[in-house]
Amino acid sequence: EYATIDLILNDYMALVAGKFLSPIGQFRQNVHPSWINKLPTAPVGFGHGGAAPLSDLGVQLRGGIPLSGSMRANYALFTSNGPTLLVDDDPGEEVEIELETEAAASNGDGNFVYGGRVGFLPVPALELGLSGALGKIGVAEGHDVSDLAAGEPDRDYTVLGADAVYNLDTLQLRGEFIQQTVGSEANSAVADGAAAEELDFTAWYAQAAYRVPDTKWEGVVRIGDLDTPNADANRSQWSVGVNYLFANHVIIKAAYTVDDYDDNAIDDDERFNIQLAYGF
Repeated sequence: EYATIDLILNDYMALVAGKFLSPIGQFRQNVHPSWINKLPTAPVGFGHGGAAPLSDLGVQLRGGIPLSGSMRANYALFTSNGPTLLVDDDPGEEVEIELETEAAASNGDGNFVYGGRVGFLPVPALELGLSGALGKIGVAEGHDVSDLAAGEPDRDYTVLGADAVYNLDTLQLRGEFIQQTVGSEANSAVADGAAAEELDFTAWYAQAAYRVPDTKWEGVVRIGDLDTPNADANRSQWSVGVNYLFANHVIIKAAYTVDDYDDNAIDDDERFNIQLAYGF
């Protein structure tokens, strides 16, 4: 799902070009591979159709920096084609508004997004991160990013994010917040102006995982929430799971997840997932 060419400039810096996982936040770039993610599913809002950027086509400069004593910092700065706002106005249906943040080979609107993330480790067990991005994005009708709406003005686009992870022996705590904002445009005509106002796509999650000492068993709990312009997508989520680690890169996971929709007319979504993951 991604391919890059990496040039190591020095001990603290690498130049990366190609299609890469979004450097915004922690989950997409560091946690989402199935053998690393401690649950079979992504947190609500951190997958397709959610609130977190997924991948980019562009270039990035990233690396790590030693500070005083055991303190460390890391960084990732990038520019890419950026996302596209999709407005689907099927007759007789509610208008669906989505940010397509999967990297595309084409850049029909000619816009670019600039951003990055800075992480700080005051001690080796704790990492705090801040992310941001800005730029302009185009607007497309339907579900195809190449089907740009004729005459529709480009929109301001910003991203803000914060993340944290803490490791204490066999206990790991992590959490993340992300918000993508598309600026308002009074002259918007797509879907009869249904997407003219400022649009926010927001998600967060918090997770705790505990591995029973001297065993291969691990328990995981996670809560999260998604808020978008689409009322039928907004929901909170909780998951509980049990893992067995055959090795550090081989894990079997079983989890129960409940999505509680904000719209009371939509039934809760309950599911049980089992996953075997192998990393190489």
